[in-house]
Amino acid sequence: MNDEFNPVNNDEILSLNHQDIGRQLNLSSHGFADLQIKAENFVEVIKRRLIVKDSQGQSLFDKGINCQVIKLDAPGWQKGRLRARVVLEFCPDEPELPQ
Repeated sequence: MNDEFNPVNNDEILSLNHQDIGRQLNLSSHGFADLQIKAENFVEVIKRRLIVKDSQGQSLFDKGINCQVIKLDAPGWQKGRLRARVVLEFCPDEPELPQ
C-alpha cells in the first residue's frame, strides 16, 4: 500500500461513503450509499460544520481569530491572529504505473 499523500485540486470530484462521513456532515445522498462532491465544496462543508469565531465575529477560516502565541525564538507572548486552512490530500491504494 502507498503512503504518499498528494493535494487534491479544487475541481476534482470526491466519492465518499455516506454512512462513514456524509451523514456526519449532514450531506444528502438522495438514498445512495455513496455521494459525489467537488473538492472545493467539500472543504466549504467542513468549514461550515466547524464554525469558529472570536468575540469580534472573525472567522477562523477567513481573516483569522485573535490569539496569543509563545514562539520559541521570541520573548513572551506575541499577539496576532490565527487562521486555519483545510487541505484535502489523497493517497491511492495502488501507486500509478509509469506510462
